[in-house]
Amino acid sequence: MKVMVMAGGAVGGYFGSVLAEKHDVMLIARGEHLDRIRSSGLKVISATSGNFTSKAITSESPPQGYEPDLILYCVKSYHNPSACDLIAPAVGDNTTILTLQNGIGSGDHLNSRFGTDATLLGAAYIEASRPEPGIIEEHGGSCRISLGDQSGEITDRASKANKILTESNIESRISNDIMSDLWQKMIFITALSGMTCITRAQFEKVLDTPKTREITISVMKETKDTALALGINLPPDIIQSTMSDFMEHKSKLVSSMYQDLSNKRPLEIDAINGAVSKIAKKYRIPTPLNDFISACLSISDVQA
Repeated sequence: MKVMVMAGGAVGGYFGSVLAEKHDVMLIARGEHLDRIRSSGLKVISATSGNFTSKAITSESPPQGYEPDLILYCVKSYHNPSACDLIAPAVGDNTTILTLQNGIGSGDHLNSRFGTDATLLGAAYIEASRPEPGIIEEHGGSCRISLGDQSGEITDRASKANKILTESNIESRISNDIMSDLWQKMIFITALSGMTCITRAQFEKVLDTPKTREITISVMKETKDTALALGINLPPDIIQSTMSDFMEHKSKLVSSMYQDLSNKRPLEIDAINGAVSKIAKKYRIPTPLNDFISACLSISDVQA
């Protein structure tokens, strides 16, 4: 199968490289990252899959006439317009686009550009980073993907995408309620990303400090209340189970938004804590902590 990864950063670079062991994979990359891969290969350091050099082909853009079966869409949300322009020539009638972007609303831009029939929504649970150009690190812990069709049905496209992932030993499942999966991850990521960025601290320290641990729980509760107002189905113990997951893997949890903040890159705050704040206001749900986090982190000299 042909798989294109847009783009080959931490998440896309890891999953694309694992897929390249059994499939024809093209990673889209640019700048120094692309130059380093072309000269030395993409090196993957992984607690889950071991250490190896990726077999994926790397390019700045899809070549003329190239049409993949599956596109893993892993760009930051603020790059959506330019990323969609870049992949558009490669999207054929039988191409499926699986978005693994963080936050809520990641599929909206793809839906408007390519249609809901071509777009699958996904939630990727992975702790990965790109410490320097040409190197991807996957830190262990939960490393899995949930994906689903927006109709809630088990479609041929969803089954085909899931098969491509699972036959490459990527833990993946088809969800018949992908919005529930996305909001469960939203509860996870508003706490992880929001709290590490606002405290400028590693998540382990946030959780080991009683006052910030309690605030972390309150952030999750606000996100849960917002999801329930939307009619999203959530497990009754979602806060407790997420907190248990945090405590078990706290030393390995890495926030990509905190990495972006540390490296003076743009933040996806509008798709994470900012999205909760915006949606909650429509339903008159109080979210003072998410409001505070998104307001403070919106002050940045870095533009997307």
